[in-house]
Amino acid sequence: MTGAGNGNRMPVQAGCQIEPAAGKSAIPTGSEQLRLRVQQLSLGEQLERNHFLLERLAAASARLIHTLEHDNVFEATAEIIANLIGSEEVAFLDYGVADKTFSLAWSWGVEADTLEPFLNGAGMCGRAVEEGISQFRERQPEASLLPFEKDLTACVILKSSREIVGVIAIFGLLPQKNRLEWADYELLKFLETYAAIAIQFQRLQGKQIAP
Repeated sequence: MTGAGNGNRMPVQAGCQIEPAAGKSAIPTGSEQLRLRVQQLSLGEQLERNHFLLERLAAASARLIHTLEHDNVFEATAEIIANLIGSEEVAFLDYGVADKTFSLAWSWGVEADTLEPFLNGAGMCGRAVEEGISQFRERQPEASLLPFEKDLTACVILKSSREIVGVIAIFGLLPQKNRLEWADYELLKFLETYAAIAIQFQRLQGKQIAP
């Protein structure tokens, strides 16, 4: 039979809580509460940012899918960039892997003379295909920028089956926007692959329809 105690100490009953040791309060201190609140706000902000990004990606994806049957993929992608990124000056350059040359596929709001140096593979667009990585003006050393790139915002690679098939040259942003933001970079990363797939799909479709 188990005893109830040794006569000097009261037995612990079920449901009773042991008091915390002196100096180790179970109630968070003011600084601890502040830390938890900051952490909570940070996590909430991350969720809001991801929700915002997912909405933009869903809108871009829906636009590309719709355009496969009804519209010009270049024009649809330019609309995505205008509405979600904030630039109405866009050019799509095809890239020939075999001979390493650029050719103009489609442009919107950009003069032909402006594009000539890019068709020669100079500057950021040339580096984009050589390195296989999209290039952004904000991330370039000032000394590496060429005079004709003063209005260039980004050169985004178009990649299909791991092969670079072209570049999107994005020029000036709208007046109310002075730089690319986190969600813009993520959306452009989405376009690297899915705009390229849509372009390739529509071109193959055109070949099948052509007599």
